[in-house]
Amino acid sequence: MRGLSFQADGELFTVDVTLVRKVVRNMAFTPIPASPRAVAGIANMKGRVVTVLSLAELLGRKSDAQAKNVVIFKSFTNGNDQMGLMIDRVNDLIDIDENEILPLLKTADEEEHLCISGMVEADGLLYRIIDVDSIISRFKDGRTGDDE
Repeated sequence: MRGLSFQADGELFTVDVTLVRKVVRNMAFTPIPASPRAVAGIANMKGRVVTVLSLAELLGRKSDAQAKNVVIFKSFTNGNDQMGLMIDRVNDLIDIDENEILPLLKTADEEEHLCISGMVEADGLLYRIIDVDSIISRFKDGRTGDDE
């Protein structure tokens, strides 16, 4: 598997590159009043609604207002909606041997277990693997951290 590596909230993450539609630098989005903390806002990308989520908030941390870049994932639900995660910066593509994926530490917070599927070492660095399906399920179910 190939992973797109990036930094968010000062930490290293990766996601299966086949799930990524694009990375938008300095993305402008509109906050939604009374939305769950994890929802940073929405944006219009060529007629498609992009719900921008704060990875920091999904992990149970305070959102980093400095994060302006967004990784946008392929469409979900009705095919017109897209989801994006606020990140600090994109790094490189990394090769991931699926047999070398490590489980998430048992000491990790519950929120982290809901967003991260495991860890992998590449080029001497440890990356957490984003579980896009789990995040989408939480978003569609309305469980984005405020009501848990």
